[in-house]
Amino acid sequence: MTGLLVVDGLTQRFGGLTALSDVTLRVEPGSIHAVIGPNGSGKTTLFNVISGIYRPNAGQVHFNGRDITGLAPERLARLGLGRTFQNTRVFSTMTVLENVLAVRHATRAPWRFVAEEENRAREIVEFVGLRDVASDNAASLPQGQRRLLEIAKVLALDPKLVLLDEPHGGLSHSETARLVELIREISRQGITILLIEHEMDVVMQLAERITVLNFGSVLGAGTPAEIRADPAVVEAYLGAEGSAPAAAGMPQLSGRPLLEIDRLSVHYGDIEAVRDVSLSVGEGEIVTLLGNNGAGKSTTLKAVCGLTPAITGDIRFDGRSIRTVPTQRLSALGIALVPERRRLFNAMTVLENLKVGAYGRPTRTVAETIEEVLLLFPDLRRLSRTLAYALSGGEQQMLAIGRALMSRPRLLLLDEPSLGLAPLLVEQVFLKLVEITARGTTILLVEQNARMALALAHRAYVLGSGRLVAEGPAASLARDERVRSAYLGL
Repeated sequence: MTGLLVVDGLTQRFGGLTALSDVTLRVEPGSIHAVIGPNGSGKTTLFNVISGIYRPNAGQVHFNGRDITGLAPERLARLGLGRTFQNTRVFSTMTVLENVLAVRHATRAPWRFVAEEENRAREIVEFVGLRDVASDNAASLPQGQRRLLEIAKVLALDPKLVLLDEPHGGLSHSETARLVELIREISRQGITILLIEHEMDVVMQLAERITVLNFGSVLGAGTPAEIRADPAVVEAYLGAEGSAPAAAGMPQLSGRPLLEIDRLSVHYGDIEAVRDVSLSVGEGEIVTLLGNNGAGKSTTLKAVCGLTPAITGDIRFDGRSIRTVPTQRLSALGIALVPERRRLFNAMTVLENLKVGAYGRPTRTVAETIEEVLLLFPDLRRLSRTLAYALSGGEQQMLAIGRALMSRPRLLLLDEPSLGLAPLLVEQVFLKLVEITARGTTILLVEQNARMALALAHRAYVLGSGRLVAEGPAASLARDERVRSAYLGL
């Protein structure tokens, strides 16, 4: 197997979790190669192994004909391998130019200041489009310019290979267009690029080859056209055909709106994560919110719960604005959240976790509510004295839902309930959601398994880069090409 970068049989474990399993890929010199995959598929772990942050349990990494497996990041930088990170890492007390000079300083020993080094740093700053802010403090830069500075710092290594980890994160449409052109220009200079990116339109525009990861293994590899047409890849992103629970095709309800989100915008610093989003959830409905990684789905749920403040717009529950209501008061109003990755109290038993979920409710009702939850999830009854950390993934998800139901909510917010679960367990969990709705609880569901979610829901909304790109009855959106495009690019 030849190539500038060759990854052969990489396996990376963290305790009992296998994050990468026998991963193999080849990146040709001068190419733009993308690594994609659903949440938790192992993309960033792969980058961390290649860039020397982790030493793999098995397998090898070869760069430019040399075995670099486990070499420290600073040694890899001197060999011409550089990377960026999902979260920008700049020297905030230095100017833009000083950031770039600092990288060149670190790769040259012994160091002495010469005009040629400053001239080269200024060339790089101008190349990425930061000439006008070269003397500005890096901490003052908006997110788009910080992303460009990250790339400038990597280019200061004079690299042969650049690993770009989610460079699009938080950029506006105009900034994204500039980023795409910059990456193309870097490639035209002969620098090889390995790219992780959740924005599929960016991937499909840039990549010559794509490797797809799922559950830590290589699911497929090929050209962008081949990847978009690969049934296994489509299934990984959207779910399997014919895997829907019995609730498929439920008609739209005419219940009055219980939750209304009106022109919501949410920022993380200067990153616009959600932009002008409006949606409603009718009483008694299951409504699903879909979209690729980073589309703004979880941020929308967090805004409803007050965990992330809204910049503009309003959120109304049962006709009342709750935008400024403290998070701890929402449970009493009838709102409960099941967060992504469950967030259980692992050192507590199943029964103790359930009791925590009833905090603030009248003591006389707790035993009755626990019995209702155990009737809904019979497996939790026999596990009631088991510590949460000892449960399987499916059992933990059922406990997380059960804990939320202990407050007897009118609205249940679910964030990625299928994450990390086997298909059979996913179906079991989703069938329980149908039963929960039948008992009178309204559900707003964020879910990566689009086909399963659309089969379960009455209505759906689809987000792309923080914006609403499609909405309508779930049955019609299940056949809508816009859903596929939101996950796999145009």
